[in-house]
Amino acid sequence: MVVPPLLRVVIMGPPGSGKGTVSARIIKHFGMKHLSSGDLLRDNMQKKTEVGILAKSYIDQGRLIPDDIMTRLVLNELKGLDRYNWLLDGFPRTVAQAEALDKECQIDSVIDLDVPFETIKCRLTARWIHPGSGRVYNLEFSPPRVQ
Repeated sequence: MVVPPLLRVVIMGPPGSGKGTVSARIIKHFGMKHLSSGDLLRDNMQKKTEVGILAKSYIDQGRLIPDDIMTRLVLNELKGLDRYNWLLDGFPRTVAQAEALDKECQIDSVIDLDVPFETIKCRLTARWIHPGSGRVYNLEFSPPRVQ
């Protein structure tokens, strides 16, 4: 029996470019596992894991989470997906993160969403995030059920 090769894809783009929307369509159509660095971060902060507590301390200070923390978080999660096709969303964001990912995984394809700044600005000004759950809403096309 011949085992088909695994597919490793990264989707990139600025906040509001549509990574989550496009990712949802890709994973539904191609049956891939989806790993969003933002969702993973929120989940770890909610569960109060060691990495989640550390990441939250940076966020609470208004600082970016250091590359080594984000890299450890994502690469650890990818180890559990070693037998699956996956789509990585929101990572890497820096050269150091990309180099660390490259050492661990062979990436087959990168999708780079090029969206005009004005479009992103409109999307983000209409975006709401529910603090308790991390769910993302958009007042124009996906408003919350309860105001």
